[in-house]
Parts: sequence; structure tokens; C-alpha cells
Amino acid sequence: MNLALDYGTHSAIYNVLSLGIASMTFTAFFLWIARDRVLPRYRTAIMVSASVVSIAAYHYFRMYDSFNKAAGEMTATGGYDLNLAEYNVGYRYVDWFLTVPLLLVEVVAVLALARAVQSSLLMRLVPAAALMIALGYPGDARLDNVFGLTLNPSVWGLLSTIPFLYILYVLFIELGKSLERQSDAVKKKVTALRILLIASWGVYPLSFIANMQATAPTADGFMLREVGYSIADITAKCVFGLIIYSIARIKSAEDSKEFAASEFKD
Repeated sequence: MNLALDYGTHSAIYNVLSLGIASMTFTAFFLWIARDRVLPRYRTAIMVSASVVSIAAYHYFRMYDSFNKAAGEMTATGGYDLNLAEYNVGYRYVDWFLTVPLLLVEVVAVLALARAVQSSLLMRLVPAAALMIALGYPGDARLDNVFGLTLNPSVWGLLSTIPFLYILYVLFIELGKSLERQSDAVKKKVTALRILLIASWGVYPLSFIANMQATAPTADGFMLREVGYSIADITAKCVFGLIIYSIARIKSAEDSKEFAASEFKD
């Protein structure tokens, strides 16, 4: 199936994918270089965060290339004839399948919780994140048959929402219990992280729904999905990673007076 994209629709998708590449790439550079600006016990969180945006940068390059090939050359009317079969939405889901669990690892790792608490949280968060992505893909790709199941795309979206709600429960209720021993500065940052997570992850289902409104894909639905997913990705990965870095800096200063004196000079 082909979608007729006008110049403005094509440009919006083209530019947001380009923005994704730039945002992920340069955030990755910063985090890899800045990882030594925190104490060793917090560097794992920074390196996980750097890995997340590095993985995302690679997949944005692939999506950008896939979109350009699928759209082809400008038509005589000034638009583009997008071949949906050539645009591989699977790149996003491979990216999310790898990076979403790692995003949750970042949150737990930067708090330097007791090992038993970390293990308990991660044993619940990581499988739920993987399940959320796996259940969302068949609906977004509009697959007709998955392991013998023929379900409406919206049903896959609803099923994907179940582990999403569980993740929010763990982050807000279970993780909240582990914040009692953290400083006020760290608590504020973690609160900002959780709000950012809800705000950015909330865009994904809205973008999913925008593309599910019609029985067949439409140009507007396709654009809303790609732009929504990309903006949410930049927020959930780049901004999220920079907040993780700031938490690591605060906790490093709290743990070591020497670090605080050397890194936060007047």
C-alpha cells in the first residue's frame, strides 16, 4: 500500500527523524565523555544512559534511511508516494525493546539502593517493559496473524497498556518506598523523572491511537505517529538521561566532600 504525502507532511517526518538522530547522537557523546564526572558507584547508571541514546541514535539512522527509500523521489505534483511496505516500523520496536528496559535500569542504578531492593525492582520492571513493547508491535505494524491470533490493532494496544500501568505502579508506589532515605534534592529529581516518564510515555499511546483511527493507514495518521513517537523518544531518552546524570552528580557530592569541593567550586 502507498500513501500520498504532500510536501509539508513529508518534511515534518523527515525533519523530526533528523532531529532524533542529532539529539540521540550528541546526548550520547556528552554522557560517554561526562561519565567520569561522577563517583565510580554511579557511573553504571551514566553508562547505561549513554548506551540507551547510542542504541536509539543507530535506530534513528536506520529509520531515516528507511523513510527516505520508502518515500522515493518527489513526484510531479510536488509530493511523495510513500511505500508503506518499504518503511520498516520494526526499527522503532527493536529500539524500544532494548532501550525501555534500560531506561528503568538507569533509575534504579542511579539511586544506589541495596542490592536486594535493586534486584526486586528490576525483576519486575524489565520483564514488564519487554512485554509492553512486544504486545504493542503487532497492532502498530497491523499484523493480520500473530501466533494464530487475529486481533484488531486496538486490542493489541489495550493489551500493551496492562504492563505499562504495572510499570507506573512499581515506579510510583514500590520505588517510592525506597526514596525515604534519599536527600530532598534527590527526591525532587526522581519526582521530576517520574513525571517526565508519564508525560513522555503518555504520548506513545496517543500516537498509536492516531494511526489506528482509520481502518487503513492515512497520511495524517502516519505523520502524527512518527512525529509523536520521535518527540516522546527525545524526551524519554535524552532529557531523561540528562536528569539521571544530574542525580548522579548530586549523590556523588553528598557522598564525598572531596568530590563536592572539586566539582562544585564557587
